Amino acid sequence: MNSGLYAALSGSLAAMQRLEVISNNLANANTPGFKGDRLQFESVLANTKNPTLTAGNLTDLPVFSGEKFFTNYSAGPLKQTGNTLDVALDGDGFFVVNTPQGKAYTRQGSFQRDASGKLVTGDGYEVQGRGPITITGGRVDINGKGGVLVDGVSVGTLEVVDFPKPYALEKIGNGLFIPADPQVAPQAVTTASVKQGFLEDSNVNVVTEMARMIETSRYFDSCQKVIRSYDDVAAKAANELGKL
Repeated sequence: MNSGLYAALSGSLAAMQRLEVISNNLANANTPGFKGDRLQFESVLANTKNPTLTAGNLTDLPVFSGEKFFTNYSAGPLKQTGNTLDVALDGDGFFVVNTPQGKAYTRQGSFQRDASGKLVTGDGYEVQGRGPITITGGRVDINGKGGVLVDGVSVGTLEVVDFPKPYALEKIGNGLFIPADPQVAPQAVTTASVKQGFLEDSNVNVVTEMARMIETSRYFDSCQKVIRSYDDVAAKAANELGKL
C-alpha cells in the first residue's frame, strides 16, 4: 500500500478514536468525581519498530499513529449540595467501596442508605470503613477525618486511601477505579479532608474539550480528502490504462 494512503487511513482511525474519548468526556462533564481521559497521537515511521531496515527503504515504509492514552486525575471543583450523605475529598485519595469483584476506589461521594441502613454508592456497593457502615437513626454528621456519627454516636470511619503517583489505575465504570497491577497495595491517607454536604465535580473543561473536538474533526476531514484524492488518482490510472 502507498505510504501516503496508509498514513491518511491511520490518521483517520486515530482521529475517530480520539473523538470517541472526547465525546465520552463531554457526556460526563456533569458526572460527580469523573476524571477526563486524553488520547494523543503522532505519526511514526514504521522503521522505528524495525531498526534493522536501511535508510534506502524509508520512502517505502508505512506511517502509523503512535497513540498515548492517559487519564487526568486532577481534582475537580467542589460543589456544595447540602445533602447529608454527600461527601467530597479535599486533597488526594479515594473512597473505598466493596463490589462483587472486590474492592474498588472512587472520588464520587454521592452516597445513600440501603434498605438495611448500610451506607452505599448509587449503584448499591457498600462504602467501606473498617467494615460496612450502618446508619440507623436521626442526625448524621461526618467530620473532616471521615468519622461518621449518628445522633452523636460513632458508627464508623470512611476509609480513604491513595496510590503511588503517577497513578496506574483502570476505570471499571460508574466512577470506579482499580489498580492496573493487583499487587499494588493502597496506602492510608491522613492529609485529605472529608467535606460533608459537598460533591467533587468532573474535572472536564467543556470549552477545552469542544476545541479539541473541532480540531480533531478538521484533522479527520483532511485525512478523508487525502484518501479521496488517492482514490481518484487510482481510478483515473485504471481508466487510462484500460484505453491502451
